[in-house]
Amino acid sequence: MRDIWNPWHGCVKYSEGCRNCYMYALDNRRGVKRPSDEIYVTKQLKYPVSKDRKGNYKIRAGERIRVNMTSDTFLEQADQWRDTMWDCIRERPDVIFWLLTKRVPMIQDRLPKDWGLGWDNVMLNMTAENQRAFDERWPVFAQIPAKAKGICCAPLLSPIDLEPALSSGQICEVSAGGENYDNPRPCHYEWYEAMSELCGKYKINFHWYETGTKLVMGKTSHFIPRKPDQAKIAGMSGLNRFYGRPNLILRDPKDSHILAPDELHVPMYNPIHCLHCGNRDMCNGCDPACPQRDKSYRLVTAEEITKLDAADDLWRQGK
Repeated sequence: MRDIWNPWHGCVKYSEGCRNCYMYALDNRRGVKRPSDEIYVTKQLKYPVSKDRKGNYKIRAGERIRVNMTSDTFLEQADQWRDTMWDCIRERPDVIFWLLTKRVPMIQDRLPKDWGLGWDNVMLNMTAENQRAFDERWPVFAQIPAKAKGICCAPLLSPIDLEPALSSGQICEVSAGGENYDNPRPCHYEWYEAMSELCGKYKINFHWYETGTKLVMGKTSHFIPRKPDQAKIAGMSGLNRFYGRPNLILRDPKDSHILAPDELHVPMYNPIHCLHCGNRDMCNGCDPACPQRDKSYRLVTAEEITKLDAADDLWRQGK
């Protein structure tokens, strides 16, 4: 996936949300020989600055890259490679880097020396899987400077009152999803619903990107093993809220001028596959050059697919 950068792999379980870690499960399914709690550098270490045969960066200006999805950016075992990670991010001021961590107390001492009030192209995110994790991490996270901050509630294991964070004015995005793979714990629709309502109160983006394998709605438990189905159900729920992309400033790597919208990557979407996807507002869209893309459909812009989504909602409501 071109929107993920894993400079190192492996992680040590840290809290309740780690019990059924998807990385451990996927390593086992894929036959990875090294233990999942062994942290090691990958061939992707300098991926953001890699170029194609024409000398162009493989990651395009304006794209959003999720960092360390099979590890944790701030765990101490990765201290030896983190400066290289920061160097790559510094070299690509035209790309949005989405950093996620459970280890909030580790962040401050592992930021680059020139971090200041934050880098214009970096969004810091903390994980909160339940109320206890939020109550422990938020007071620390609130003191860390960043140009953009988010909270990722995944795997969501209980209802969480996010009001202390959302009312602070520091949070621009909340994302949430259930647990998958080995022995997934159930998640309740009402938990997502409450988060959506609170985000609406403060006009903060809310992305319910997948239901998790076990979704409880009222007294009924649903088994949803396929992640595309999970994303579609989340996307069709009407709970997602999008008020605009995080207000980050992207600059040209050569002369540092602020990039205009026509200089940035424009996400394009499959009007069938992406129509109700709960992850749509967070992703980079489809790659027109992808050899696996279904070319029987014309890719559409975010504006076009939003209109299609609205029209489909009216049709389903019989209006």
